[in-house]
Amino acid sequence: MKKMFFLAAIISMFNIQLSTLKAQEPDARFKTLKYEWTMNADGSSDYHYRHEVQILRNRALVAYADKGETFVVYNPDLETLTVNEVYTIQKDGTRVDMPQNAFVYQLPSQCTDCGRFNHLRELAMVHTGMELGCTIVVDYTIHRQYNYLYESIPLWRECPVDKLEVVVNYNHNDMDLKYTIDGSQQLPSEGVTRSESVNTDDMNRSLHYTFENMPQAPNEPYMPADYIPVLRIFNGVPEFVPAFDNAKYSGAQDAMGQIVGRGSKRDKANAIRNFVVDNIHLNDIAPAHLGYTHATAEEVWQTGCGTATDKAVLLAALLNDEGFEARVLGDEMDEVGVVIDTLEYRLSVRNKAPMYLYGEAKDEVTRCDIKETRDAKLDTLEDGFYRLKLDPIAGAPSVNAKRLAIYRTAPLQSTACDMKSNISYTLPKGMKMVAAGQTHKLDFEGVGSVEITIKQSGSKVRVVRNLKIDKSDIELADYGAYRQLIALWQSIDGVLVRGGE
Repeated sequence: MKKMFFLAAIISMFNIQLSTLKAQEPDARFKTLKYEWTMNADGSSDYHYRHEVQILRNRALVAYADKGETFVVYNPDLETLTVNEVYTIQKDGTRVDMPQNAFVYQLPSQCTDCGRFNHLRELAMVHTGMELGCTIVVDYTIHRQYNYLYESIPLWRECPVDKLEVVVNYNHNDMDLKYTIDGSQQLPSEGVTRSESVNTDDMNRSLHYTFENMPQAPNEPYMPADYIPVLRIFNGVPEFVPAFDNAKYSGAQDAMGQIVGRGSKRDKANAIRNFVVDNIHLNDIAPAHLGYTHATAEEVWQTGCGTATDKAVLLAALLNDEGFEARVLGDEMDEVGVVIDTLEYRLSVRNKAPMYLYGEAKDEVTRCDIKETRDAKLDTLEDGFYRLKLDPIAGAPSVNAKRLAIYRTAPLQSTACDMKSNISYTLPKGMKMVAAGQTHKLDFEGVGSVEITIKQSGSKVRVVRNLKIDKSDIELADYGAYRQLIALWQSIDGVLVRGGE
């Protein structure tokens, strides 16, 4: 009875900690966040930005560079930056204007080792008069020598937003403005308004979106790509989108030959993508600062750096040269679609996130059915013990169970699969499994199942591993079951054996 009481107490404390985590005050809060574009009759445009952010916890002053400091990147060749006002309103209402020596013009740190971008500049604003409860106000305008617009505005941020406004002023006769909200199903039914006004005399129009009480964005691994709502506004399609389809770059064949190696098509595509992520420096510069242009695959390879779009151009060209069918895509033009066995998978160039199927194809079930005999691969341990390594199964979900927390706030994107593997490993003479046999089984209706059996007969160890994941999008209600399935599947990757007595 005492043990049961102690266990109940531990569970109660754990639940209290989780509820406290949920209700924890955010580090900061945007009171106002505003984006405004004005398309001018002479072909130029003006981008106006303003934010008012309140500091709620000490951590916001040290953990987030965009609170204690604000960095504005611009391109002097194409853009002119004007700071309208920057000041701090302290808790008692006192206004502290930023002194001139708190404005520092510098080369963006991400461009210091890349000559292609050393003409860019960054204004660092080191905010003054900061204290808990203060509000930082930043307001600036960037005048651009072009009026092309292709912008994506995330509606959830690293902290809650009381009011987010997006305004576009343009002339209906000069351009066709398009806009859409991806992930709109995640937005509340109230607090989103859209208005459009038009002057019938000169056909000047204004699109005005207002989003109120936007929650803090979750920051968890393996979220669905379209989970966070994003407002997309554009008045055309970038010219390079179709221009580089099927383009190849053969100048890196020697390097590719060394890294691709053997394996499945997915393994090879992942190896090339991982090489680009690790070896090509990412200059995370908004496309607008470069006039929505990009470099060629050769330029990116030779300089070893590039924007997300540059890296996508290079990755697509490398994949095409290796015999794949690949193209640049994604709403930010920072992904590559690669066709494998008639299905198009997406690869990010920003990180090594697992490749995933997009849209209707993401519910396609990845299948395999392996039945064969292989020689055992043994790692030598101590005292006559060895570890039989089990071969990975290509196509299984690449979600890492060690990164899955017990508590989660956002759905998880996985891979629907039906994997069947029956492999007999041949051991050297006289070796035996330490355990007589193993059987592991989990089955959750509507989520999936895992079944693993390991038995020895003579010199052969027969390993049967079956994994079935019923769907690619794992909702919160199914997360606990999914986490158990993946944890069990990945926990058994070897068998302990011992040499003959």
